[in-house]
Amino acid sequence: MSDSALKFDLCCAARLLYRFGMSVGNAGHLSITLGGNRMLVNRFGPSFATMTPADVLTMDYNGNVLEHDPAVKPYVNETIHLHGVIHRYNPQIAAVAHTHPPAAVTWSAFRTVPQTFDQESCLLTDDIAIVDEDFTGLASSEERLRPFAKALAEKPVVLLPNHGAIATGQQIQACVFRMMLLEGACQRNISVAAAAQATGLKPHPIAHEHALTAKQELAKIPILEPLWEDLLKRLRQTDPDLFSGKRELAHAG
Repeated sequence: MSDSALKFDLCCAARLLYRFGMSVGNAGHLSITLGGNRMLVNRFGPSFATMTPADVLTMDYNGNVLEHDPAVKPYVNETIHLHGVIHRYNPQIAAVAHTHPPAAVTWSAFRTVPQTFDQESCLLTDDIAIVDEDFTGLASSEERLRPFAKALAEKPVVLLPNHGAIATGQQIQACVFRMMLLEGACQRNISVAAAAQATGLKPHPIAHEHALTAKQELAKIPILEPLWEDLLKRLRQTDPDLFSGKRELAHAG
């Protein structure tokens, strides 16, 4: 794919995460590796709700801006090092999404992987890691980030206690899908815990072996491509400005 197509996909991913209530203010970054110590990543300032391709920078893994739209200020704060460190330690990871989904942040305070209570959550069976350490400040130094990068070498999704979540994949679409699944799993755990306390009933999670079976069965269904197409149809209705910009780029080319 061309860089312009990847930038557009990154913006669609950001807008969808906002529409699903998984972004906070203008925090969070999305990145796509271009190989050779280069990645696409959103600049600091615009929220996920308003991101356009002009807001996507080309940077190296050390956080230096290599290319940017001359119409924007190419500012990135120190937390951008999160993505550079992850890509440098994990060259097999093509895309990274880091944001602060509310239910995931709430559940991260327990420092435990959410249990599997529903069919959709089966898709994340054995895919979630948690960095079990105290929150000590912004994720802005390699020393703080190294445990995250190492955890992502083992699992595609990581919960950061009292902070947020990271989802990775071979394309940014997979990151969005995994973040949606993680937030849903955390929401389900919170609601089941509340219902158990209110009723006195004992909840029964899906057994691990059955969750794995369901995951394998669901993997045979081509879920991601039609889901992404459907999400883009919804996004065309709510965010027509983003697609208008894409048409202008096409005509200019």
